[in-house]
Amino acid sequence: MIFVPCFFLLVLLVNVSFAQVATINITNVQTTVMNKTSLLFGITFDSRTSLTGNAGLGQFGYYNPNGTIIPAVGALFNNFPMSTLRYPGNGIGVGFDWKKSIGAIASRPNQDLLGALGSPQPVYFGFDEFMAMVEARGVPTSEVQIMVPIYDTGTSGLTTTQQRAAIPNVVSNNADWVEYCNALNNGSNPGGGIDWAARRAANGHPQPYNVKIWNIGNEPWSGFEFGPSAANCASYLASVTPIINAMLAIDSTINITLPTVGNPTNPANWSFALLQSPLIAQGKVYALSQHYFPTERTTGGSPPNQGVAAVNTGLNSLITAASAKGVKVFVGDYAHNIADNPTTAQKDSAMQWLGAILEADFLLMLSQKSTIERANFWTYGNAQAAWHPIRYNSPGNYTLMPAAAIYKILFPAFLDKSVAVQTSSPAASDGNPYSVRANAFLSNDGTKLNIVAVNRDKLNTVPLQPTGTSGYNLLRARLLTAAAPNAESIIEQPLTAPYSMPPMSVVILEFGTMPTSVGAVMSNSQVVTLFPNPTSGVLTFSEPLRIIEVCDVHGHKIMSGLGVVQSLSVEKLPVGTYFITSDKGTIKFIVQR
Repeated sequence: MIFVPCFFLLVLLVNVSFAQVATINITNVQTTVMNKTSLLFGITFDSRTSLTGNAGLGQFGYYNPNGTIIPAVGALFNNFPMSTLRYPGNGIGVGFDWKKSIGAIASRPNQDLLGALGSPQPVYFGFDEFMAMVEARGVPTSEVQIMVPIYDTGTSGLTTTQQRAAIPNVVSNNADWVEYCNALNNGSNPGGGIDWAARRAANGHPQPYNVKIWNIGNEPWSGFEFGPSAANCASYLASVTPIINAMLAIDSTINITLPTVGNPTNPANWSFALLQSPLIAQGKVYALSQHYFPTERTTGGSPPNQGVAAVNTGLNSLITAASAKGVKVFVGDYAHNIADNPTTAQKDSAMQWLGAILEADFLLMLSQKSTIERANFWTYGNAQAAWHPIRYNSPGNYTLMPAAAIYKILFPAFLDKSVAVQTSSPAASDGNPYSVRANAFLSNDGTKLNIVAVNRDKLNTVPLQPTGTSGYNLLRARLLTAAAPNAESIIEQPLTAPYSMPPMSVVILEFGTMPTSVGAVMSNSQVVTLFPNPTSGVLTFSEPLRIIEVCDVHGHKIMSGLGVVQSLSVEKLPVGTYFITSDKGTIKFIVQR
């Protein structure tokens, strides 16, 4: 037996703890870093949602032939957070034509959007159905991001990929799309020819959609399209300038975003040429949109990092260069990288717990940047896509993957805005410069403060020490883990101080400004009233609200992710006191019989 003096053991333990600790200090809760963090939870939505693949692949999309969502998918997707949506997703790369996706379902012509995966067929969940979903979910139509095609079938010399994405009369087609979305139905017909506003009204939507964000192409810098060099970018600009001018002629208030790639300080790169272009000098470009597909190594190696830390460095360079030109930055798409020609296991990995941890790390990184306006995740309405947040298993059987499920958890945790913090943590076991990333979020009224942290280390447990929460009381602490990196379910459990973060875990700490008694903490917001209260059946709200969760007096979650509603059935709840957390505040109600 070896005897160690108590004081020496205490010193040893303190040193070990200090060497491994991660800290987050809220330096100034009044200093806003990013407003409207909800726009980081954008969705890329594929236009091919209603298509059906061949018999060997089973269901391709998520909708029935009549345009209604498959019930088993609806159970997973109908309460999914939505703040901004990018459309038509990868449909733009295979020749999606919006004009063939509107009007009476029975009269819609076929589109060949599946290639070898299936025969040409109509798009039953088309553009108007998509916009109806957006409006029904309470998303402002001004937050929709339309991706327009950029290749014309009449152009010679197109690559095979460009030919696949080409449509007839691409310049006028895109101008017509702007008119269909935004023109008044008053006979003004700004583009001449077909009165697209009248056509929209005939299709059931007399009022303009008022779509403001229009992205010119998807990934035109790809080696299969123009290519990533500055000279390639010059060719792209020459091709799309007539498209942009035609669209702005219909509605000069729309915001144009251009896809970009590469180091913006290198004159040989696409992004450098884009920032020097006449379109930006003329103020016609609102934002640059770049895609990111980082990887996370499981072992050491070279280069030292290909993950979120590497994206952070490149993104900072793009932000600086774009800001100098008065241009914003979007993250058009992001996800965990998948290898070319992937196996089924490789496809799944990006959507399993491994991908969810990368996603949490990525979102926290973005929320620390004031000039990032929005980001979009691969939440495709496409069961056979490589990135499949809702995976098709068999008819009527679907799995909500962790990379999608974590959206439902993190969306309310990010609150309205991020605030100034300082964080530190030990390097990760795989050589990544940090193991833990954390940020703090504040409600607009200042009554709620949340800390969200992710330990992306795959081997080490790291303690988390938050400071700077003076004036707030802890209401709830949660730990999110999974059984393994390839797990397909998230384990959520309460957490008590001192906070310990196991490998590949997320911690959410929720604080409030009121005393810790339940009645005071959960007092009515006075923004929305409900009646009758007490109730034995159905609660009705004075105005629609987005319900995040319903808890009992012990803080146990009873319901969550109910979406925007104006009434709520509680007849199955036991007698007692409950609290509704919503986008308008927290409201107490009582169930009695």
